[in-house]
Amino acid sequence: MTNYREINRKAWAYLAQSGCDSSHPYGTNEFAAARQWLDPRRWIPWNNVSSVLCLACGGGQQAPLFASLGCRVTVADVSPDQLNIDREVAARYGFEIEVVEADMLDLSFLYGRGFDLVYQAISACYVPDVRRLYREVFHVLKCSGYYRVEHWNPTHLQLPERRRWDGSAYRITRTHALREPIPYTPWDKNADRPGATCWHFFHPLDALIGGLCDAGFVIVRFGESTNGKLSGEPGSHTHLAAYLPSFFSLLARRRG
Repeated sequence: MTNYREINRKAWAYLAQSGCDSSHPYGTNEFAAARQWLDPRRWIPWNNVSSVLCLACGGGQQAPLFASLGCRVTVADVSPDQLNIDREVAARYGFEIEVVEADMLDLSFLYGRGFDLVYQAISACYVPDVRRLYREVFHVLKCSGYYRVEHWNPTHLQLPERRRWDGSAYRITRTHALREPIPYTPWDKNADRPGATCWHFFHPLDALIGGLCDAGFVIVRFGESTNGKLSGEPGSHTHLAAYLPSFFSLLARRRG
């Protein structure tokens, strides 16, 4: 389990260098619609947000968007390659963004900072203990501060990596008690070959939702993605999402 940091750091070095979707830096077009990109459901109480921690959000996207809105921004990520993209965007557009290399399971150097908002894109699947993640987030938020986080639908990790569609249904092949890391190797479209292997971890809803409450948060909003289409190619992400939503979003508030 302790190897997850190095394994995923190496995988993201490859992904960043090969230009994956999460490594394409945003620019003026995205900055012009920053709130829509960051908050499509209009959940974030913007009048109460001036300081933001973008957690596990390296890649030149979320942190520059918040900076373009005048927020004081810190971005923390385990991948130095992803963080370098944030540095480049900050220099190009004159943003002040604090960039720190960190594992989301150890934010002790940020304790007491009292951020108004912790913003986390889909990334908890890369660490083995989501309950510990929530406790770390609790320690860096101010009282009544907000935590906006997205998660992959854990059921997706219970499906086989290949041939998930058997011709008539999606089959669950991994048990709910799964605790071992799941090796995942995305296809590199540019090189037309398998890319670097990273580790994913299955977190049940008891941990993803119940663990948030146990850590001292009140859930304010909850929503599932709606990007599924039955007209999609069977076995594709779009088709699968028509049966099982790809991800869900949470907005929570830290209790005093």
